[in-house]
Amino acid sequence: MSLYRSGKDLINQFYALVKSTQIYDLKNDVVIAAADKFVGHIGKFLANVPQVEFIRYRDYIFFNKLRMRFEIEGYASLQFMNESYKRLKLKSITFLPGVTPDEIIRFASLFREDHDVFLKSMAGGDIRSVTVQFAGPEEEIPDFLQNGEQTKRAYFKSLKATKNLIQNLWTNQPVNVKSFRRVVYTLIDSISQDEYGVIALTTIKNFDEYTFNHSLNVGILALAMGQRLGLDKKNLVKLGTAGLLHDIGKVEINKELLYKIGKLSETEWDRLKLHSLFSVRQILKTRGLDEISISVLVTAYQHHWNFNGTGYPARDQEEILPSFLSRIIRICDAYDAMTTPRPYQPVPYIPALAVRVIWERKGIFFDPDLVKIFVQLFGLYPVGSCLELSTGDIAIALKENTGHIDRPIIKVVVDQHREPVDGALIDLSVTAGVNVTRAVYPQKYRINPAVYLT
Repeated sequence: MSLYRSGKDLINQFYALVKSTQIYDLKNDVVIAAADKFVGHIGKFLANVPQVEFIRYRDYIFFNKLRMRFEIEGYASLQFMNESYKRLKLKSITFLPGVTPDEIIRFASLFREDHDVFLKSMAGGDIRSVTVQFAGPEEEIPDFLQNGEQTKRAYFKSLKATKNLIQNLWTNQPVNVKSFRRVVYTLIDSISQDEYGVIALTTIKNFDEYTFNHSLNVGILALAMGQRLGLDKKNLVKLGTAGLLHDIGKVEINKELLYKIGKLSETEWDRLKLHSLFSVRQILKTRGLDEISISVLVTAYQHHWNFNGTGYPARDQEEILPSFLSRIIRICDAYDAMTTPRPYQPVPYIPALAVRVIWERKGIFFDPDLVKIFVQLFGLYPVGSCLELSTGDIAIALKENTGHIDRPIIKVVVDQHREPVDGALIDLSVTAGVNVTRAVYPQKYRINPAVYLT
């Protein structure tokens, strides 16, 4: 069994045990059976490693240094673990060899208590094979995540590679589609380790290099959704490659049209809409076509098909739905396009408004089930949102709170008197009396959100 699968199973089993201690007497057969199952599983694991450790950092749960992903399967148990750590102010839980069912039952029963009772009980010394560390006033980066620059390096390396590959197509140089996959593998690894960190980097918007930024950002957003959906590695590669190549047909569009300032004429708009067809042609020209390439080709052709049968290129039968991967790319493409300044859209949508537009058009433009996953992942106030608070301060959303889509972790950057400040970090999910009043345009306060995210 894989390390990830083992971690997932242990979390599910511990969740079931804790819930049983909250319903039944601790000597009930249901509780004892749940404890025996957990100890049996963890005992097999401890036969090969010195300890089993679950660490919480930035709403991530790490199992022996491997980040556990919030997926549809097992979402409730991982969410419970995350919320319990936060409520009890825990940094880590470590299980040691020799742990017994009796110890596990007593430990699991403490999860119904508050922080003070939990702390006192653990200090009593009755539970010796389970140790805990409590979080300090400032969240410490675990040793194995100390190199925070790794995520940035991976992003900018991927951006450079994407730019080079697209420029090769622009100048009619041969391109092997497999070269895009190297970028995708890098992104999958980065998102697996630091999902929020990679997503935060998509807030970097380069007006002059929209095509390259947009392609990479759509690939990242799509991969984040794919991981949340629990897609396997092969389908993640298909999805990420599709994100990078969905707009590749724009290399056949005159740059004067692509970067035209002002409203497009009907003829110009009709020409621009051909990029989906051109994308198919460009992908067919690349070397190394295989099953993944064909899937990417289909997605490139369909990424402007709407859920209700409209969109372009026109289809013979409106009831034919775009492929599953195309429906993911449709959402991510629309979100990044809306939130990015372009020649004909110098002031982009604020992230919160873009999310609202996507939500309002679910079932029309977008797959309603996938929209729910998107909102769950990015929240009502996505990373980079500029927010007015009930205190009168202005803050930047730094990270979503899993399970609290309307209460992100924020940083105050402008005070009530409209003066720039290096303000406090506030977790709105645990801070009473501070609420988001509305999302606002950062330009109004001369704020560049990317400064606080990179």
